[in-house]
Amino acid sequence: MSLARHMAVMRNAPFLRVLSDDALKLLAFASDPVNLKPRQSLFEAGEPAEGAVLVLGGQLRLYGMANGVAPRVAGVGQLIDELALVVPTQRSVSAVAQTTCELLLLPRSQMLKILDEYPDAAAQLQGLLAQRTSAFMAEVENLTTRLRKA
Repeated sequence: MSLARHMAVMRNAPFLRVLSDDALKLLAFASDPVNLKPRQSLFEAGEPAEGAVLVLGGQLRLYGMANGVAPRVAGVGQLIDELALVVPTQRSVSAVAQTTCELLLLPRSQMLKILDEYPDAAAQLQGLLAQRTSAFMAEVENLTTRLRKA
């Protein structure tokens, strides 16, 4: 797959929309393409995550999430473990190819260099993370309220 195609898919991932074309190119050049056959494992939940995974083609089955949460499928344009782009973390799920998959492994080390070089993108990403955190906290508060009433 070409650099232009990689960048087009990257632009559609909300977490990466804050990056300029130049920054996306830097990230794309530093990323590793991976191809998987159906039923081939990519990683297991709990493993260290050195970055995120972008689905360029095919479908990945994600499982091993919190108890009671059904497995889900990630398709083209979906970014898996996006927080691993900015902070050390562990894989939140296990991932196995459901179909033939074309993936791009996006390294945290390069993303951090990019955010250092492009402070506007870093500020926008910080705002996005703040919005998501606020929304999550509101959901927790609503759940707490409902549980107290039950």
